[in-house]
Amino acid sequence: MVFDPYLWLHLVGLAMLPLTLALVVIALAWGIPLPFSTAELITIVLVGGVPVWVLQILRPWQPFGFFIFQIPPERMDERQKQILRLIQGTRQPLLNALGAVVMVILLWQIAHYSPLATGISAGFWQWRVIGITLAIVGFFLSNVIVQMSLTLLPTLFLSENTVIAIDPHPNVSIRRDFACWGIPMGQIFPSVRL
Repeated sequence: MVFDPYLWLHLVGLAMLPLTLALVVIALAWGIPLPFSTAELITIVLVGGVPVWVLQILRPWQPFGFFIFQIPPERMDERQKQILRLIQGTRQPLLNALGAVVMVILLWQIAHYSPLATGISAGFWQWRVIGITLAIVGFFLSNVIVQMSLTLLPTLFLSENTVIAIDPHPNVSIRRDFACWGIPMGQIFPSVRL
């Protein structure tokens, strides 16, 4: 198995999924539902899901970062560039598409049970637009967590010898092949030497 703290940090991030989905449940219980609640769900999917799915299938986030911070390509070490090459080669867009379908089904189920959470959201302003906005944010974060993990999963099961044997991803094409958005920073974790 490939050991890199950044990759495992994203995989362990799946533990945050229940919290982000709980935000969606509470947000959908916020305010008086509109008579056309299917339109609300479609809006949540279009704004909170589709951008993440398209990005991860076409040009995934580079995983060397945390939250809004990213290690720029110029500061990546050779091993990280080798891992990027592996991610590019082992990506399974079908796996990401399947994850997107599962998230839509999950949102549909959550929407049906969200009235059970009306007691939690009762003490706040009952503006439905606030609830829909929070549901979009929660669904977006849930999709980022799931899609990052699905993108990295095939790479994690490769051997260390595979990482050592592959050529690093060229610096000039990292920004073209991966989304490198975020505040530039140095290393959070020390470099791994095996």
